Amino acid sequence: MKCLLVYGTLSGSTMTAAELAAAELRTAGHEVDVIGVEEASREKLASYGALIVASPSWEDQGKDGQPLPEVRKFLETVTSEDLKDKKVALMGLGDTSYPHYCGAIDIMEEMLKKISVTPIVTSLRVDRYYSLRENEDNVKTWAAGLGKSLAS
Repeated sequence: MKCLLVYGTLSGSTMTAAELAAAELRTAGHEVDVIGVEEASREKLASYGALIVASPSWEDQGKDGQPLPEVRKFLETVTSEDLKDKKVALMGLGDTSYPHYCGAIDIMEEMLKKISVTPIVTSLRVDRYYSLRENEDNVKTWAAGLGKSLAS
C-alpha cells in the first residue's frame, strides 16, 4: 500500500522513529513517503491509501502533553472526506516523567474521532526514544503489525 508518513519533531527523535517505522513498512512491501509536517497538505493525501502521523508530546501554552502546533494545524485541516477509504495510524513520543505521558496521541485520536476516523491499530507510544534501547524494537514491532493491517 502507498503510505504517507507525516511527522513533526523538535529534537529529531520523532523523525528518527518515523524513518525506522517507514523502513519496517518498506520491508513488508509497502511504499512509504516520509515528510515533515511543514510539507504536508490535504491535497497530498489524495494519492495515498494510508496516512501515518507522528508527533512528540510537549508543553504548549502551559498545557503538558500537546502535539506540536504544526501537527495540530495539519490535522485540523484534514476532513473525513480526505480520509475516506484511507487507513490511518498514529505514533507519538513522550516521557513518562511528565504528567501527561504521550498526551499528543490522546489529542490526535480525539481530533480524528471528531471526523469519524479511527486508527487501524493501537497508537504507538514511545518513552524517551534515544535513552531507552528497547524503543527501537518497539517501533519495529509496531510498524510490522501496522504493515500486516495495511495489507489486509
